[in-house]
Parts: sequence; C-alpha cells; structure tokens
Amino acid sequence: MKEAIANAGVFNLIIIFVIVLILLFIGSLSYSRGFKAKNKIIEEIEKDQGFNSSTQARVDEWLGSIGYRANVGYITNSDNCGSVDGGSLVSQGASHQYCVYEFDTCSSYGADNSKCGKYYRVVTYMYFDVPLIGGFIKIPVNGETMIFNEITS
Repeated sequence: MKEAIANAGVFNLIIIFVIVLILLFIGSLSYSRGFKAKNKIIEEIEKDQGFNSSTQARVDEWLGSIGYRANVGYITNSDNCGSVDGGSLVSQGASHQYCVYEFDTCSSYGADNSKCGKYYRVVTYMYFDVPLIGGFIKIPVNGETMIFNEITS
C-alpha cells in the first residue's frame, strides 16, 4: 500500500511540473508577441519620423500577420487607452489593441531649442489566452521613440 501512495505522489509532482512548463511556454509566447508588436510600431514611427495614417496601415497589416490580438466584436480600446500626463492620444489602434501617445518637449525646455521636439509612447499588451482566466490577465508593455527635432528656418 505504501508504494501505491508514493507513486501517486510522484505522479502528482509530474503533473504539476508539466502544468508549470506549459504556463511558462504560454507566458513566453505572449511576452514575445507583445514586445515584437511594440518594437515594430516604434520602428515604423521612427522611419516616418511621426505617426500618420500610412504608418498605422503598415502597423495594422503587420500585427495581423503575427497574430496580435485584434479588435473584434466585444473588444474595444476604450478601456485600454486612457489619458497620460503631458501627452495626447494619437491612435487607439483601430483594428488591433495598442495605443500611441504624442509628447511635446518644447514647453518643458523653454529657450533650449536643441532639445525641443516631440516623441511618441507606444503601449501594447501581453495577453494570456488561457480558458476561464485568460480574459482577466492583460499586462501593458511600454516603449518610447527618440525625440524628433522640429527644424525651424
């Protein structure tokens, strides 16, 4: 009888170990997808030196190709994108869940025009699509572009 109980304990440990490994795998996939999305959006903004409609179209097309969470039916960005201090919301990601904020540094530096310009903050999300609990876990991933100097003649 002792051997049956010991085998059941070892079997339970193996099951717990497999579940932990599966959760780590799901977490690493979501982590990778969230950071790839953030980095691609920042790359496209820096390529255009600003965020415009063509940038948004390229970003949405690319996000669809990597399987980033899309806005369908009940999912909207109204809960995702709030206001931030010192910045204004530029895009809520019409077809995918991300937010782009624009910040103007000219007011904070005053007469020092060499540091005057604008930059963008991008917020994407890591989602865990696990049944029953997956809809409740959403972790924001933030990133910022370099400062784009406005040249005045």
